[in-house]
Amino acid sequence: MSEHWVSRALSVLGLWFAVAVVAHVFGAHPSYGLLALVLAAGAGTVLLLLDTTARAEGAVWTLPDENPVRPPGEDPRFAMLRRVVAGHLDARTVDDQLHRHLMAVVDQRLLATHGLSWAADPTRAEQLMGPELAAFARATDPYPRLDAARIAVLIDRIEDL
Repeated sequence: MSEHWVSRALSVLGLWFAVAVVAHVFGAHPSYGLLALVLAAGAGTVLLLLDTTARAEGAVWTLPDENPVRPPGEDPRFAMLRRVVAGHLDARTVDDQLHRHLMAVVDQRLLATHGLSWAADPTRAEQLMGPELAAFARATDPYPRLDAARIAVLIDRIEDL
């Protein structure tokens, strides 16, 4: 037991003795064992609470992160596409993530500019998309690994829609 706890135990023992003497002086005959248990439980609770709060750090109010996931005002779909492209370039195996996201953007562009969808009318959409993008749209599992230059060509073609 550390010296810190020994001094505390002696303080509680002194408090017990003082309460017992005061009770005896006023004519009360307390149960000394029960009085010791109540004082020990109360003092233990108070002292542990004081120890805990003395070691606890105060609240720290920090400013927002200097490097958020995406800069303020950036379109979340663009941030997602950037993560998908980075994931495609770094992945060990190629999955359909890049294909699904790019085709969703193609469909949005086709609907916004020409009023048609790749899913609804693929032949007309292929004429508007061009050969590179049409070949990418027709790709099936297993999807080919695309390098950064090929992805840039596809994105440029999507922007031209």
